[in-house]
Amino acid sequence: MSKKTLLSKEEILHLAKLAKLQLTDEEIVKYQSQLGETIEYIKNLDELDITDIPATNSVGNLENVTYEDGAQSLNSLTEKEALQNAKKVKNGEFAVTRIME
Repeated sequence: MSKKTLLSKEEILHLAKLAKLQLTDEEIVKYQSQLGETIEYIKNLDELDITDIPATNSVGNLENVTYEDGAQSLNSLTEKEALQNAKKVKNGEFAVTRIME
């Protein structure tokens, strides 16, 4: 790895906000270095020749993983079971805090 990509303080604070983390100034500097090293390491992938590699959206060989019409899944939960540990429920659905403005 030649040069470390240093993320700005604002970028680190933005990531921390998305993760709902409160960081000290020392932690910001620490994460700037660590995330910069990670980004540089990932950049090594740019050296790979992938011209003959087909695009994929799955690495497994899963096919027909749905039930045929009329078959009943034995792995289902009732609405009551699914919602029993939810912090917030509204109209029989999970209620979550809005994250995008």
